[in-house]
Amino acid sequence: MHPTRRPLLRVGVKDNIHCGGFSTRAGSRRFRTYPRGTAAVLAGVPADHITCKTQLTEATLGLDAGCGNPLVPGGWPGASSTGSAVAVAANICDVAVGTDSLGSVRIPSVACGVVGLRMTHDAALLDGVLPVSPSLDAVGWFARTLDDLQFALERFEVVEPLAPGGRKPLRIALVTEVLGDDGCEPDILRAYEALADTAAGRGVDVVRIALGDVWKARMPAWALCAREAFDSLSPHAGLLEPLGEDVANVLRLGEGVTLRAAKDVRALQRPLRDEFCARLDALDIDAFALPVYPFTLPTPEVIHSWPMLFPDVRDAASEALAGYTPIARLLGWPALSVPTGVQLVGRPGADNLLIETAERLFA
Repeated sequence: MHPTRRPLLRVGVKDNIHCGGFSTRAGSRRFRTYPRGTAAVLAGVPADHITCKTQLTEATLGLDAGCGNPLVPGGWPGASSTGSAVAVAANICDVAVGTDSLGSVRIPSVACGVVGLRMTHDAALLDGVLPVSPSLDAVGWFARTLDDLQFALERFEVVEPLAPGGRKPLRIALVTEVLGDDGCEPDILRAYEALADTAAGRGVDVVRIALGDVWKARMPAWALCAREAFDSLSPHAGLLEPLGEDVANVLRLGEGVTLRAAKDVRALQRPLRDEFCARLDALDIDAFALPVYPFTLPTPEVIHSWPMLFPDVRDAASEALAGYTPIARLLGWPALSVPTGVQLVGRPGADNLLIETAERLFA
């Protein structure tokens, strides 16, 4: 009798994450490194389950990874962790690992019609991941369905199963700044407002909450990411050259953000997290919901006309482009996106509860 074998889950790994037996290329045309070990995020994944490395945009900062969109032929498949979303959507693998600093898990997941989880920011999980913005980076996972995501993460011991029974009723919040955002396209805003009715029909309580200072810090978060990307990558520019002009533009933008400005944003992070967490505690809120982005995803032709992925943080008019993905990354909290274009942002370390909340609302 053959010994019982665990069922094989095909796992793809973004190519800025070290994985024994594979080179790491970081989306570069020339860069190659051959790691001796495997990144901490893959510690629970059996080696024979890892079947491919997935393509990403150049140095995670570029506009285009050269991937097609399996859901919308000819459509933009998102940025940075593009290949992980595409591989899951195309059934090349069952789940895939990515990284998320700028929405790089959440935006491709929605673009390709799959589920994406940006996990709680955890420096230990980033061991073996090429850094872009150490203050904001997080690892993440893609799956075709919420059930697939939960099954894989529990099987790989990434999250603990929730204890059965005894759970209080769930409560989520809608964000008043989004509800009043003139820059949010009407169809996206209507779908966001309709979430209250969906939740009520599924026994989930809905309240409204203002993000306040967290909302105001969205553009400073972009500036911090640009500066940290410059600090992380510019010492290695010789290994990455020739850089695409879009990537070079991000690095030039980051160089223009002063060290003092970056330090000030980092100093804001903990007080913002503590204050906002206390507010959620007072209102007994498990998670808050946001659209992943306020506008319809642009076509590849429009994307290629942009000078870079980042909004120009030097231009006050770019505030309208700050979007909604910086909020989770500024807080360092987990965020789970579903194909409808909604993301749920949950409590730090409560990634398993966030998955359960999403299943209650969207499964």
